Amino acid sequence: MLWFRMLLDFLVSVDELSVRFLYTAKLHLQDPRGLFLKFNDLITMCWKSVLRNRRRYKAVMAGIAVGAAGFIIVQTMGDSVEKKMGEHLELLGEATVMKAQWRNDDNFHPGQYYMSDVKKLKQIPNVMAVAPVVSLYAVDAFFRSNEWSPGVMGIDHDFWKTQTAKLAHGRLIGPSDVVGRKMVCVIGENVAKHLLKIENPVGQVVGVGSLKFEIVGVLGGIQNNDLQRMIVLPITTAQNLFPGLYWIREIYIRVDDWNHVEPVREQALQTLRNSHPGYESGLELIYYPRRLEKVKSTVWLVKMFVYSSLGVTLILGGLGITSVMLAAIQDRTREIGLRKALGAKEEIILLQFLIEAVLISLIAGAIGVVIGIFSVNFLKEPLGVEISKTMLALSVFIGLFFTILLGIISGIYPSLRASQMDSVTAMRFE
Repeated sequence: MLWFRMLLDFLVSVDELSVRFLYTAKLHLQDPRGLFLKFNDLITMCWKSVLRNRRRYKAVMAGIAVGAAGFIIVQTMGDSVEKKMGEHLELLGEATVMKAQWRNDDNFHPGQYYMSDVKKLKQIPNVMAVAPVVSLYAVDAFFRSNEWSPGVMGIDHDFWKTQTAKLAHGRLIGPSDVVGRKMVCVIGENVAKHLLKIENPVGQVVGVGSLKFEIVGVLGGIQNNDLQRMIVLPITTAQNLFPGLYWIREIYIRVDDWNHVEPVREQALQTLRNSHPGYESGLELIYYPRRLEKVKSTVWLVKMFVYSSLGVTLILGGLGITSVMLAAIQDRTREIGLRKALGAKEEIILLQFLIEAVLISLIAGAIGVVIGIFSVNFLKEPLGVEISKTMLALSVFIGLFFTILLGIISGIYPSLRASQMDSVTAMRFE
């Protein structure tokens, strides 16, 4: 056994883990099967090898961690941000809004809706807002010595949820204005420009027909073209004071997500048909499928770009694992040769280096998961979105699964190369 002791003494100065391996082999020289390490011993050996060489692996692990964290953030936040984008109608061009009206044809129909229709539409799943509207295309309006012919609309507070209206000054019509039938109005940009001709008319009184209304707000920013030339009143006030504004001619419906627009439209149309039997052909529910498709395609392209970027990051991380494992095998060539000389089979050598590659990737993935979860919880407040715990858990599972798969794929070639080394050639390696 003198040769064995000489090898053992030599290896003590080279590799502490190899000493443990050889010690195990020494205890089982009478039983060749004892040369196969127990699985937990193999894991321990690989774990300590990764820790010992952590400086070599840190750049690769950082890349994989970033990729895993990015995947969790995009996958988890993507669903919530997509719903949040549905609320920003200015960005979507009102793609989630539809309008119920009566078709102009020869079919006799009442040409009006009722508040009962509004209540039924609000009960449809995924409907965020239902806003009845009454309107006149033109009325005589005056301010001091100025006269103009804007349109007049009567709305309730839910109307603003269906439009891209932004305030330049003042406030919008609220629930208290509707309930109290107040003599207040919000004017469009063109009304302020052509009729009032002052910078901030909030607080001024404008005449509409023979009535006077206090201006509480001025619309600005990106507006619907019709809104720019409108004087907007509370719907109860308009119905009470203007005979031509009593009947509800239009109802605006907003859906909470663009993925639900089509099914909500079908349910809303069926609801209105059931409420107006005999006049089904006169009903019309306008929406914008082309605009909707453009929004979906834009979001899809952005997602594909982000996922492609993350995919490239993970692929580079995998190539990095392959590279550093090949370098590690070259540095440990004599160790591999000694182990094979002592009877370690190719399967053990292959499994050892493959486990090391998986551990590197898994540790990086775990770091990425921690970063991803922290980032998701940090970003949800500034972005104003709610996070789905189910989606977060699914993202973590998928992220860890792919990092393990990445470690296996990246470690196969280096592990095969290590296991197929010739023991004599390896021990002579300098």
